[in-house]
Amino acid sequence: MVHRKSTLLLLTGSLAAVIVVFLSLVNLPNGSSSPSTKGGETVTPMPAGQSGDDLQHIIVSVSIRENEFDDMLEATSRFMEANPNITVELRNVSPDLAYDSLKSDAQLGTGPDIALMDNGWVKEFAVLGYLKPLDSLVATMPGEWLGGLLEPLNWNNYWWGMPKDADPQVVVWSRPLLNQLTGGVVPSDWSSLADLAAKVGAVNSEVPIVQFDPSEARELLVWMDSFPSKERTELLQPFESELKERLTFLAEGQGSAFTVIRSSGGDKAEKLAAGELLSAVMPWSDLQALTLERRSKLATSYPNGWFGGRSFVVFSHSRAKDEAVTLWLKQMAGSDEQQAAYERYRLLPSLKPLYATREQTIFDIGMNQMADFVWLKQLDATSSQTPDPQWPIRLANWKRVWNDLSRSDEWLAELAERWNDSFT
Repeated sequence: MVHRKSTLLLLTGSLAAVIVVFLSLVNLPNGSSSPSTKGGETVTPMPAGQSGDDLQHIIVSVSIRENEFDDMLEATSRFMEANPNITVELRNVSPDLAYDSLKSDAQLGTGPDIALMDNGWVKEFAVLGYLKPLDSLVATMPGEWLGGLLEPLNWNNYWWGMPKDADPQVVVWSRPLLNQLTGGVVPSDWSSLADLAAKVGAVNSEVPIVQFDPSEARELLVWMDSFPSKERTELLQPFESELKERLTFLAEGQGSAFTVIRSSGGDKAEKLAAGELLSAVMPWSDLQALTLERRSKLATSYPNGWFGGRSFVVFSHSRAKDEAVTLWLKQMAGSDEQQAAYERYRLLPSLKPLYATREQTIFDIGMNQMADFVWLKQLDATSSQTPDPQWPIRLANWKRVWNDLSRSDEWLAELAERWNDSFT
Protein backbone atom coordinates (compact mmCIF):
# COMPACT_ATOMS: atom_id res chain seq x y z
CA MET A 1 0.00 0.00 0.00
CA VAL A 2 2.84 2.33 0.85
CA HIS A 3 4.54 1.40 -2.42
CA ARG A 4 1.39 2.25 -4.42
CA LYS A 5 1.04 5.65 -2.70
CA SER A 6 4.68 6.49 -3.44
CA THR A 7 4.25 5.56 -7.09
CA LEU A 8 1.07 7.63 -7.36
CA LEU A 9 2.75 10.66 -5.77
CA LEU A 10 5.70 10.31 -8.14
CA LEU A 11 3.44 10.17 -11.20
CA THR A 12 1.41 13.13 -9.96
CA GLY A 13 4.55 15.18 -9.39
CA SER A 14 5.93 14.33 -12.83
CA LEU A 15 2.66 15.30 -14.50
CA ALA A 16 2.60 18.62 -12.65
CA ALA A 17 6.17 19.35 -13.74
CA VAL A 18 5.27 18.66 -17.38
CA ILE A 19 2.28 21.01 -17.15
CA VAL A 20 4.42 23.79 -15.64
CA VAL A 21 7.04 23.46 -18.40
CA PHE A 22 4.32 23.44 -21.08
CA LEU A 23 2.66 26.57 -19.70
CA SER A 24 5.98 28.38 -19.48
CA LEU A 25 6.68 27.58 -23.13
CA VAL A 26 3.23 28.79 -24.18
CA ASN A 27 3.79 32.12 -22.43
CA LEU A 28 7.16 32.78 -24.03
CA PRO A 29 6.99 35.87 -26.31
CA ASN A 30 6.89 35.10 -30.01
CA GLY A 31 9.49 36.43 -32.42
CA SER A 32 8.56 39.43 -34.56
CA SER A 33 6.29 38.62 -37.49
CA SER A 34 5.96 40.39 -40.81
CA PRO A 35 3.03 42.82 -40.56
CA SER A 36 2.46 43.00 -44.31
CA THR A 37 2.39 40.50 -47.13
CA LYS A 38 3.14 41.85 -50.60
CA GLY A 39 0.36 41.28 -53.05
CA GLY A 40 -2.39 43.32 -51.48
CA GLU A 41 -3.60 41.00 -48.71
CA THR A 42 -2.34 41.24 -45.18
CA VAL A 43 -2.83 39.01 -42.15
CA THR A 44 -1.21 40.50 -39.09
CA PRO A 45 -1.07 38.37 -35.93
CA MET A 46 -1.71 40.12 -32.64
CA PRO A 47 1.58 40.90 -30.89
CA ALA A 48 2.26 38.66 -27.92
CA GLY A 49 1.37 40.13 -24.59
CA GLN A 50 -1.24 42.54 -25.98
CA SER A 51 -4.96 42.20 -25.54
CA GLY A 52 -7.54 43.01 -28.18
CA ASP A 53 -8.35 46.26 -26.37
CA ASP A 54 -4.73 47.43 -26.60
CA LEU A 55 -4.34 46.70 -30.30
CA GLN A 56 -5.66 49.16 -32.89
CA HIS A 57 -6.21 47.83 -36.41
CA ILE A 58 -6.56 49.90 -39.60
CA ILE A 59 -7.53 48.70 -43.08
CA VAL A 60 -6.34 50.87 -45.99
CA SER A 61 -7.36 50.53 -49.65
CA VAL A 62 -5.23 51.97 -52.45
CA SER A 63 -5.06 51.58 -56.21
CA ILE A 64 -1.45 52.14 -57.22
CA ARG A 65 1.40 50.62 -59.21
CA GLU A 66 3.00 47.52 -57.74
CA ASN A 67 6.38 49.13 -57.02
CA GLU A 68 4.66 52.10 -55.38
CA PHE A 69 2.60 49.66 -53.31
CA ASP A 70 5.76 47.86 -52.19
CA ASP A 71 7.16 51.19 -51.00
CA MET A 72 3.96 51.87 -49.07
CA LEU A 73 4.22 48.44 -47.45
CA GLU A 74 7.75 49.21 -46.31
CA ALA A 75 6.75 52.64 -44.98
CA THR A 76 3.83 51.05 -43.14
CA SER A 77 6.15 48.44 -41.63
CA ARG A 78 8.34 51.23 -40.28
CA PHE A 79 5.24 52.92 -38.92
CA MET A 80 4.17 49.77 -37.07
CA GLU A 81 7.63 49.29 -35.61
CA ALA A 82 7.38 52.80 -34.17
CA ASN A 83 3.77 52.20 -33.05
CA PRO A 84 3.61 48.55 -31.90
CA ASN A 85 0.01 48.85 -30.70
CA ILE A 86 -1.22 49.67 -34.24
CA THR A 87 -1.47 47.20 -37.11
CA VAL A 88 -2.22 48.30 -40.67
CA GLU A 89 -3.61 46.10 -43.43
CA LEU A 90 -2.98 47.39 -46.97
CA ARG A 91 -5.09 46.33 -49.94
CA ASN A 92 -4.14 47.19 -53.52
CA VAL A 93 -7.20 47.20 -55.78
CA SER A 94 -7.19 47.23 -59.58
CA PRO A 95 -7.75 50.78 -60.93
CA ASP A 96 -10.67 49.50 -63.02
CA LEU A 97 -12.43 48.25 -59.88
CA ALA A 98 -11.46 50.88 -57.31
CA TYR A 99 -14.36 53.34 -57.67
CA ASP A 100 -17.14 50.73 -57.75
CA SER A 101 -15.52 48.71 -54.97
CA LEU A 102 -15.16 51.66 -52.60
CA LYS A 103 -18.67 52.92 -53.32
CA SER A 104 -20.25 49.50 -52.84
CA ASP A 105 -18.41 48.96 -49.54
CA ALA A 106 -19.40 52.42 -48.32
CA GLN A 107 -23.05 51.78 -49.15
CA LEU A 108 -22.95 48.59 -47.08
CA GLY A 109 -20.98 50.20 -44.26
CA THR A 110 -18.13 47.74 -44.71
CA GLY A 111 -14.69 47.78 -46.26
CA PRO A 112 -11.59 49.82 -45.44
CA ASP A 113 -11.19 52.52 -42.83
CA ILE A 114 -9.02 54.66 -45.12
CA ALA A 115 -8.66 54.91 -48.89
CA LEU A 116 -6.42 56.75 -51.31
CA MET A 117 -8.78 58.09 -53.96
CA ASP A 118 -8.99 60.42 -56.94
CA ASN A 119 -9.77 63.98 -55.83
CA GLY A 120 -12.69 64.02 -58.25
CA TRP A 121 -14.49 61.33 -56.25
CA VAL A 122 -14.26 62.97 -52.84
CA LYS A 123 -17.24 65.34 -53.04
CA GLU A 124 -19.61 62.61 -54.19
CA PHE A 125 -18.60 60.34 -51.31
CA ALA A 126 -18.88 63.25 -48.86
CA VAL A 127 -22.36 64.28 -50.05
CA LEU A 128 -23.55 60.68 -49.74
CA GLY A 129 -22.40 60.62 -46.11
CA TYR A 130 -19.67 58.05 -46.66
CA LEU A 131 -16.75 60.10 -45.29
CA LYS A 132 -15.61 61.71 -42.06
CA PRO A 133 -14.43 65.34 -42.20
CA LEU A 134 -10.68 65.78 -41.70
CA ASP A 135 -10.60 69.44 -40.71
CA SER A 136 -8.44 68.78 -37.66
CA LEU A 137 -5.71 67.30 -39.86
CA VAL A 138 -5.90 69.69 -42.80
CA ALA A 139 -6.11 72.81 -40.63
CA THR A 140 -2.82 72.05 -38.90
CA MET A 141 -0.92 73.24 -42.01
CA PRO A 142 -3.24 75.80 -43.67
CA GLY A 143 -0.50 77.67 -45.54
CA GLU A 144 1.39 74.64 -46.84
CA TRP A 145 -1.22 72.87 -48.98
CA LEU A 146 -1.45 73.64 -52.70
CA GLY A 147 -4.81 75.28 -53.36
CA GLY A 148 -5.54 73.42 -56.59
CA LEU A 149 -5.19 70.06 -54.81
CA LEU A 150 -6.97 71.08 -51.61
CA GLU A 151 -10.02 72.92 -52.98
CA PRO A 152 -11.64 69.85 -54.63
CA LEU A 153 -11.81 68.30 -51.15
CA ASN A 154 -13.98 71.07 -49.72
CA TRP A 155 -17.72 70.66 -49.46
CA ASN A 156 -20.13 72.45 -47.15
CA ASN A 157 -17.14 74.25 -45.56
CA TYR A 158 -15.52 71.01 -44.40
CA TRP A 159 -12.40 69.24 -45.66
CA TRP A 160 -13.14 65.63 -46.58
CA GLY A 161 -9.68 64.47 -47.59
CA MET A 162 -5.98 64.91 -46.90
CA PRO A 163 -4.01 65.67 -50.11
CA LYS A 164 -1.17 63.30 -50.94
CA ASP A 165 0.14 63.99 -54.45
CA ALA A 166 -0.69 64.64 -58.10
CA ASP A 167 0.23 63.25 -61.51
CA PRO A 168 -1.14 65.81 -64.00
CA GLN A 169 -1.94 65.04 -67.61
CA VAL A 170 0.09 67.18 -70.02
CA VAL A 171 0.17 67.70 -73.77
CA VAL A 172 3.55 66.84 -75.29
CA TRP A 173 4.70 68.21 -78.66
CA SER A 174 7.34 67.21 -81.18
CA ARG A 175 10.12 69.78 -80.91
CA PRO A 176 11.59 68.85 -84.34
CA LEU A 177 8.23 69.57 -86.01
CA LEU A 178 7.69 72.77 -84.02
CA ASN A 179 11.19 73.96 -84.95
CA GLN A 180 10.43 73.28 -88.59
CA LEU A 181 6.94 74.81 -88.73
CA THR A 182 6.58 77.43 -85.96
CA GLY A 183 10.11 78.37 -84.96
CA GLY A 184 9.78 76.14 -81.89
CA VAL A 185 6.62 77.79 -80.53
CA VAL A 186 3.90 75.61 -78.95
CA PRO A 187 0.42 76.66 -80.21
CA SER A 188 -1.14 78.76 -77.46
CA ASP A 189 -4.71 78.93 -78.76
CA TRP A 190 -7.06 77.18 -81.16
CA SER A 191 -6.35 79.57 -84.02
CA SER A 192 -2.61 78.86 -83.91
CA LEU A 193 -3.36 75.12 -83.65
CA ALA A 194 -5.52 75.30 -86.78
CA ASP A 195 -2.71 77.09 -88.66
CA LEU A 196 -0.18 74.50 -87.49
CA ALA A 197 -2.47 71.60 -88.49
CA ALA A 198 -2.72 73.05 -92.00
CA LYS A 199 1.08 73.33 -92.22
CA VAL A 200 1.57 69.74 -91.07
CA GLY A 201 -0.97 68.55 -93.63
CA ALA A 202 0.77 70.47 -96.39
CA VAL A 203 4.23 69.10 -95.52
CA ASN A 204 3.21 65.50 -94.78
CA SER A 205 -0.46 64.63 -94.32
CA GLU A 206 0.50 61.18 -92.98
CA VAL A 207 1.97 62.75 -89.83
CA PRO A 208 -0.91 62.85 -87.29
CA ILE A 209 -1.42 66.13 -85.48
CA VAL A 210 -2.43 64.11 -82.39
CA GLN A 211 -2.72 60.47 -81.33
CA PHE A 212 -5.29 59.34 -78.75
CA ASP A 213 -5.05 55.99 -76.98
CA PRO A 214 -8.37 54.08 -77.31
CA SER A 215 -8.01 52.83 -73.72
CA GLU A 216 -7.49 56.32 -72.25
CA ALA A 217 -10.83 58.12 -72.41
CA ARG A 218 -9.53 61.35 -70.85
CA GLU A 219 -6.81 62.10 -73.41
CA LEU A 220 -9.01 63.92 -75.93
CA LEU A 221 -10.54 66.03 -73.15
CA VAL A 222 -7.11 66.97 -71.78
CA TRP A 223 -5.85 67.87 -75.25
CA MET A 224 -8.89 70.07 -75.95
CA ASP A 225 -8.48 71.85 -72.60
CA SER A 226 -4.90 72.81 -73.44
CA PHE A 227 -6.36 75.52 -75.71
CA PRO A 228 -8.19 78.37 -73.91
CA SER A 229 -11.96 78.20 -74.17
CA LYS A 230 -15.09 79.34 -72.36
CA GLU A 231 -16.02 75.66 -72.24
CA ARG A 232 -13.80 73.36 -70.21
CA THR A 233 -14.22 69.70 -71.03
CA GLU A 234 -12.93 68.78 -67.55
CA LEU A 235 -16.32 69.66 -66.09
CA LEU A 236 -17.88 66.96 -68.31
CA GLN A 237 -20.95 68.95 -69.30
CA PRO A 238 -22.74 68.75 -72.67
CA PHE A 239 -20.66 70.25 -75.47
CA GLU A 240 -21.84 73.65 -76.67
CA SER A 241 -21.11 75.60 -79.85
CA GLU A 242 -17.39 76.27 -79.42
CA LEU A 243 -16.41 72.69 -78.61
CA LYS A 244 -18.69 71.36 -81.33
CA GLU A 245 -17.00 73.62 -83.89
CA ARG A 246 -13.55 72.49 -82.79
CA LEU A 247 -14.48 68.82 -83.02
CA THR A 248 -15.98 69.42 -86.46
CA PHE A 249 -12.70 71.01 -87.56
CA LEU A 250 -10.75 67.96 -86.34
CA ALA A 251 -13.17 65.61 -88.10
CA GLU A 252 -13.46 67.42 -91.44
CA GLY A 253 -10.34 69.56 -91.74
CA GLN A 254 -12.29 72.39 -93.36
CA GLY A 255 -9.92 72.57 -96.31
CA SER A 256 -6.82 71.26 -94.52
CA ALA A 257 -5.57 67.72 -95.09
CA PHE A 258 -4.33 66.56 -91.69
CA THR A 259 -4.77 63.39 -89.66
CA VAL A 260 -6.07 62.64 -86.16
CA ILE A 261 -5.63 59.04 -85.07
CA ARG A 262 -7.09 56.88 -82.33
CA SER A 263 -4.53 54.14 -81.82
CA SER A 264 -2.42 52.47 -79.16
CA GLY A 265 0.25 51.49 -81.66
CA GLY A 266 3.87 52.54 -81.29
CA ASP A 267 5.84 54.44 -78.68
CA LYS A 268 4.34 57.94 -78.69
CA ALA A 269 7.40 59.56 -77.13
CA GLU A 270 9.64 57.96 -79.74
CA LYS A 271 7.40 59.12 -82.59
CA LEU A 272 7.24 62.65 -81.18
CA ALA A 273 11.02 62.84 -80.87
CA ALA A 274 11.42 61.56 -84.44
CA GLY A 275 8.95 64.08 -85.90
CA GLU A 276 6.49 61.33 -86.86
CA LEU A 277 3.73 62.68 -84.60
CA LEU A 278 2.91 66.29 -83.70
CA SER A 279 1.32 65.91 -80.25
CA ALA A 280 0.06 63.45 -77.64
CA VAL A 281 -1.13 63.33 -74.04
CA MET A 282 0.69 61.61 -71.19
CA PRO A 283 1.01 61.78 -67.40
CA TRP A 284 3.73 64.05 -66.06
CA SER A 285 5.43 61.12 -64.31
CA ASP A 286 5.72 59.20 -67.61
CA LEU A 287 7.24 62.25 -69.29
CA GLN A 288 9.79 62.60 -66.50
CA ALA A 289 10.67 58.91 -66.73
CA LEU A 290 12.07 59.48 -70.23
CA THR A 291 15.77 60.01 -70.75
CA LEU A 292 17.08 63.57 -70.78
CA GLU A 293 18.01 63.17 -74.44
CA ARG A 294 14.46 62.13 -75.32
CA ARG A 295 12.89 64.93 -73.26
CA SER A 296 15.10 67.50 -74.97
CA LYS A 297 13.22 66.72 -78.19
CA LEU A 298 9.81 67.32 -76.64
CA ALA A 299 7.91 70.46 -75.67
CA THR A 300 5.10 70.62 -73.11
CA SER A 301 1.87 72.56 -72.69
CA TYR A 302 -0.25 72.55 -69.55
CA PRO A 303 -4.05 72.27 -69.66
CA ASN A 304 -4.49 74.18 -66.35
CA GLY A 305 -6.48 71.31 -64.98
CA TRP A 306 -6.59 67.53 -65.08
CA PHE A 307 -4.16 67.53 -62.16
CA GLY A 308 -4.61 63.87 -61.25
CA GLY A 309 -4.69 64.72 -57.55
CA ARG A 310 -5.03 61.94 -54.97
CA SER A 311 -6.02 62.22 -51.32
CA PHE A 312 -6.52 60.02 -48.30
CA VAL A 313 -10.08 59.83 -46.98
CA VAL A 314 -11.56 58.21 -43.86
CA PHE A 315 -14.88 56.40 -44.13
CA SER A 316 -17.73 57.19 -41.77
CA HIS A 317 -18.25 53.47 -41.07
CA SER A 318 -14.69 53.17 -39.74
CA ARG A 319 -14.42 51.89 -36.19
CA ALA A 320 -10.67 52.48 -36.04
CA LYS A 321 -9.62 54.81 -33.27
CA ASP A 322 -9.02 58.39 -34.35
CA GLU A 323 -5.58 58.41 -32.72
CA ALA A 324 -4.33 55.50 -34.84
CA VAL A 325 -5.83 56.92 -38.05
CA THR A 326 -4.32 60.35 -37.41
CA LEU A 327 -0.84 58.95 -36.74
CA TRP A 328 -0.84 56.87 -39.92
CA LEU A 329 -2.18 59.68 -42.12
CA LYS A 330 0.37 62.16 -40.79
CA GLN A 331 3.19 59.82 -41.72
CA MET A 332 1.92 58.62 -45.11
CA ALA A 333 0.88 62.10 -46.30
CA GLY A 334 3.78 63.82 -44.56
CA SER A 335 6.66 65.62 -46.20
CA ASP A 336 9.13 62.71 -45.97
CA GLU A 337 6.88 60.28 -47.84
CA GLN A 338 5.87 62.92 -50.39
CA GLN A 339 9.51 63.78 -51.03
CA ALA A 340 10.36 60.09 -51.51
CA ALA A 341 7.46 59.63 -53.96
CA TYR A 342 8.63 62.62 -55.96
CA GLU A 343 12.24 61.49 -56.13
CA ARG A 344 11.35 57.95 -57.16
CA TYR A 345 8.20 58.37 -59.27
CA ARG A 346 8.01 62.13 -59.96
CA LEU A 347 4.59 62.26 -58.28
CA LEU A 348 4.10 65.93 -57.46
CA PRO A 349 3.77 66.76 -53.74
CA SER A 350 0.74 68.50 -52.24
CA LEU A 351 2.95 70.55 -49.89
CA LYS A 352 4.41 73.88 -51.05
CA PRO A 353 7.74 73.66 -49.15
CA LEU A 354 8.77 70.70 -51.33
CA TYR A 355 8.86 72.83 -54.50
CA ALA A 356 11.71 74.78 -56.06
CA THR A 357 11.44 78.55 -55.71
CA ARG A 358 12.81 79.41 -59.14
CA GLU A 359 12.32 78.52 -62.78
CA GLN A 360 14.25 75.46 -63.95
CA THR A 361 15.74 74.52 -67.30
CA ILE A 362 14.96 71.21 -68.96
CA PHE A 363 18.29 69.95 -67.62
CA ASP A 364 17.15 70.71 -64.05
CA ILE A 365 13.61 69.41 -64.31
CA GLY A 366 13.40 65.77 -63.30
CA MET A 367 16.89 65.84 -61.74
CA ASN A 368 16.45 68.38 -58.96
CA GLN A 369 15.27 67.02 -55.61
CA MET A 370 12.82 69.90 -55.33
CA ALA A 371 9.58 69.58 -57.29
CA ASP A 372 9.32 71.74 -60.39
CA PHE A 373 8.55 75.44 -59.94
CA VAL A 374 6.14 75.50 -62.89
CA TRP A 375 3.86 73.13 -60.97
CA LEU A 376 4.02 75.24 -57.82
CA LYS A 377 2.27 77.96 -59.81
CA GLN A 378 -0.10 75.61 -61.63
CA LEU A 379 -1.21 73.49 -58.68
CA ASP A 380 -1.55 76.38 -56.24
CA ALA A 381 -4.08 78.16 -58.45
CA THR A 382 -7.59 77.60 -57.12
CA SER A 383 -10.01 77.04 -59.98
CA SER A 384 -13.33 78.86 -59.96
CA GLN A 385 -14.89 75.63 -61.23
CA THR A 386 -14.10 72.37 -59.47
CA PRO A 387 -15.73 68.98 -60.06
CA ASP A 388 -19.18 68.73 -58.46
CA PRO A 389 -20.53 65.64 -56.63
CA GLN A 390 -21.92 64.17 -59.87
CA TRP A 391 -18.59 64.41 -61.71
CA PRO A 392 -17.56 60.74 -61.24
CA ILE A 393 -20.89 59.59 -62.67
CA ARG A 394 -20.44 61.79 -65.75
CA LEU A 395 -16.87 60.54 -66.15
CA ALA A 396 -18.11 56.94 -66.18
CA ASN A 397 -20.68 58.00 -68.78
CA TRP A 398 -17.98 59.66 -70.91
CA LYS A 399 -15.92 56.46 -70.79
CA ARG A 400 -18.90 54.47 -72.07
CA VAL A 401 -19.41 56.90 -74.96
CA TRP A 402 -15.69 56.85 -75.78
CA ASN A 403 -15.50 53.05 -75.73
CA ASP A 404 -18.63 52.66 -77.88
CA LEU A 405 -17.05 54.89 -80.53
CA SER A 406 -14.23 52.39 -81.02
CA ARG A 407 -16.45 50.54 -83.49
CA SER A 408 -16.99 53.58 -85.70
CA ASP A 409 -14.68 54.99 -88.39
CA GLU A 410 -16.51 58.31 -88.03
CA TRP A 411 -15.87 58.58 -84.31
CA LEU A 412 -14.76 62.23 -84.35
CA ALA A 413 -17.79 63.34 -86.35
CA GLU A 414 -20.14 61.43 -84.04
CA LEU A 415 -18.51 62.26 -80.71
CA ALA A 416 -20.29 65.50 -79.77
CA GLU A 417 -23.74 64.20 -80.71
CA ARG A 418 -23.31 60.92 -78.84
CA TRP A 419 -21.97 62.68 -75.75
CA ASN A 420 -24.79 65.21 -75.66
CA ASP A 421 -27.40 62.49 -76.30
CA SER A 422 -26.13 60.65 -73.21
CA PHE A 423 -27.64 63.42 -71.04
CA THR A 424 -31.17 62.86 -72.36
